[in-house]
Amino acid sequence: MFKSRLINVLVGCVVGLLFLLVGGTSPWVLPLALAVTVLVATYVVRIKKMWRQGPITAAVVIASALTSQSAEVGMGQGLHKVAEVIFGCLVGMLVSVFMARFWLVPPPGEPDTGA
Repeated sequence: MFKSRLINVLVGCVVGLLFLLVGGTSPWVLPLALAVTVLVATYVVRIKKMWRQGPITAAVVIASALTSQSAEVGMGQGLHKVAEVIFGCLVGMLVSVFMARFWLVPPPGEPDTGA
């Protein structure tokens, strides 16, 4: 999940940023970027899990630029979204490692004493 989420967010961010650089804050940029992101996520990257994360990220990047009429704001939002996903994935991995080490599960067949 970590790998698929991170890759698809990076794809969405890159496509969104490229469309902002090429098309600026024109309204036609959003649907084209979403279509290209879906095509890249499904036919190039081919990670079936979390493939919708790419178009969502591209939409966040471009919509923030459209609402503020500034491509720089969209680029900042895109980089912020990627940082959030990386942080969330790292927290998820740390919690998993912590729980695997300290949450002792009794072997099968033994009753749980609750201690």
